[in-house]
Amino acid sequence: MLMKKNWFWLNKSRLLQKINDTIMFEDDDDDDLDRSEFEWWYDENNWYFRRGSTEFVEPTLDDELFYTNVYLPVMSELAPAVHKLIRYQYPVFETEHRPAVWEAIERIVKRTGHRFLLELYNLMRDQKENVNLREKYPDFEHWEKRKKDANYFSRTIFDPIEGLTEKQKSELYELIKDKFQDSFDWKDQRLYEFIDMIQPILFHYYPQVQDLDADGWIIYFHLLSIEHADYRLDFEHYVVFIDYGFEESDLHIPYAEFKKKFDEKFNERWKNR
Repeated sequence: MLMKKNWFWLNKSRLLQKINDTIMFEDDDDDDLDRSEFEWWYDENNWYFRRGSTEFVEPTLDDELFYTNVYLPVMSELAPAVHKLIRYQYPVFETEHRPAVWEAIERIVKRTGHRFLLELYNLMRDQKENVNLREKYPDFEHWEKRKKDANYFSRTIFDPIEGLTEKQKSELYELIKDKFQDSFDWKDQRLYEFIDMIQPILFHYYPQVQDLDADGWIIYFHLLSIEHADYRLDFEHYVVFIDYGFEESDLHIPYAEFKKKFDEKFNERWKNR
């Protein structure tokens, strides 16, 4: 009996610690369950809200309003618009029916616009605080020239014409592209098709963007250009994947291995022509 009593007292502290740990972890689980979608999203993207700080920055009411009133509805409406645009710009997607490949493509679709919206939110804060954008961005003049040199036309040019259906506008757009194809840089043209896709949605939910000053519009255009570059590279990877007959097992192979296989497929295709 004495031995059992001594065993209890010797292990009492361990038992109490185990009970305390159990309670502590249960509390943590409860805290996780109580966290809102906004809190999860904010923590995952806190880097964007630090604006140069190395420390975690607590969310503000403005941050939450941006998430609720701008980010969520824009991203929700953008996904089907991206689907429509990639099928238009890259017709090879119409030939792809493998679920695993579309699952990989869908991940890109759902992320398109994410970084742009967060960077744009910071730009709007800079404008509100009268930040000198030319001083903040050393490459500002280069970006300004890039925008002035861009050569494109927008399908929205037909919007003021009354009575035209969307189908008729698209047909006119294609006709002009074919007639003046030598006059346009098609890389720029695809960029502006991307802008035409995202901008109406953005302006609907974030009308304050239209109050940017002249310098703000240069940064806005630059941010959109970066987002489009990511969009183009990501989706063109899958254009190559489909066009050159890669297998589903190749979806997640390292880039070096993918490039090696692509070189072999490319050389084989041109050798047989």
